[in-house]
Amino acid sequence: MNRPRLRRPRLLALLAVLALVALVAATVGALNRDDTDPSSSFGTLQTAPERARTEYEHGLRVAHLQIDWGRFEPEQGVYDDSYIQEVRDRLHAFREAGLRVEAGLGLNHPPDWLAGAYPESVWRNQFGEESTGTPNIVFSTPVRDEVASYVRQVNERIGLDEIWAIRVGINESGEFGYPSPVADGRDKGEFWAYDRHAQEASPYPGWRPGEKAYEGAPFTERQVRRWYDWYLASLADAVDWQIDLFTGLGHHGPLKVLVPGSGFYPSDYRAAVSGYLDGTRSARLIGRGVGFFATLGLLQQRDEVHIVTTALVDGTGDPVDNGCAPGDPKAVATADGSAAADRAVRAWSSTRWVVAVARSEGFTHLDGESAGQHVAAYWPGVMEVAFHQFDSCGLEGLMWAFDHDLYDGTPGSSLAEYAAMIREREGRSGSQAPGRPERGEAAEAAHR
Repeated sequence: MNRPRLRRPRLLALLAVLALVALVAATVGALNRDDTDPSSSFGTLQTAPERARTEYEHGLRVAHLQIDWGRFEPEQGVYDDSYIQEVRDRLHAFREAGLRVEAGLGLNHPPDWLAGAYPESVWRNQFGEESTGTPNIVFSTPVRDEVASYVRQVNERIGLDEIWAIRVGINESGEFGYPSPVADGRDKGEFWAYDRHAQEASPYPGWRPGEKAYEGAPFTERQVRRWYDWYLASLADAVDWQIDLFTGLGHHGPLKVLVPGSGFYPSDYRAAVSGYLDGTRSARLIGRGVGFFATLGLLQQRDEVHIVTTALVDGTGDPVDNGCAPGDPKAVATADGSAAADRAVRAWSSTRWVVAVARSEGFTHLDGESAGQHVAAYWPGVMEVAFHQFDSCGLEGLMWAFDHDLYDGTPGSSLAEYAAMIREREGRSGSQAPGRPERGEAAEAAHR
């Protein structure tokens, strides 16, 4: 007679436990759906953890987590536990809010001890000048070993499986290019292939741009082309090496290769080679290796690689900030064929050119970032123009530069405006935007 009364509390307790498990499963399921949702992903750069929930409620789904290698490993082999916990706390805050996390691991800002530990590995240009702002992972095996050791520690102490996407690049901005020139006003490119490791790998050790003789014999344009193609291929190899490192440690999410601006064009390449890489109008860009029509196709990885144009609304193109058109990838192949074709692609926005190049090389995942006010000031209607580029170019995700610009009164850049554009985009998802859409009145007025 007493058995039913004994079972009832246990049954209620069991039901309560089952309800809790179901609630947790539903919550985790929702987060997992966010983690794997193939629809467009919108977020901000330099995301503030305290704003994560608010931004999720407004339709944003991606947070940017920046890790500082110098703070993580202030001395060689010594790791700062308090800073590591700070990173964990930020990561937890983003994920608790329901946001996917896109991380920069800080490889573009090495610790101070790195240059001193490997002085022969510091970037060196043909003038003997050095650049220490980013590690030389293009040519130096010892530096690559240190980077790999650091990334393994990030994986062990933070977990790459906790991160949805990883940002990939080389230069001081973490983008796909060699370091920026160290001298202002110089009309010659600075080529970063003169440290000991680079010279050991060079097809023509000791040769410098502008020289028309080598080892007592004439140096031909064919040899110039071979040297420069080696320089570009070395840059692409360093990106592939990073991607292999991350995937080898178990990261299977997007790997975002950051592509700045439009770089130089095929006709610039041809002119540079004929001029022995010396004194052309694009000399500084040539030295940085930002010929994306030549380098993107060299990347061996494809499956998880997202090519990211970091130049939405950067003020380039005629008309300014123009969008993409269906035939653009085919036009890339003819860009070096005639003066008219060259002029045509130079009138494209940076975003349009990079997207066309990437698609012509077979990349299927493309994302975008706004250029930021340090490149081109924002104005009323700027988000509308950015989303026109986003739609016409068929991008999958957008990161707005920067998070604080959504809150500090920056013209045209507010959380409410961002949320409205996301809602509009989600409301008409599945529709195609042919060619370049017309700007709204506010955007047009700002450009008059």
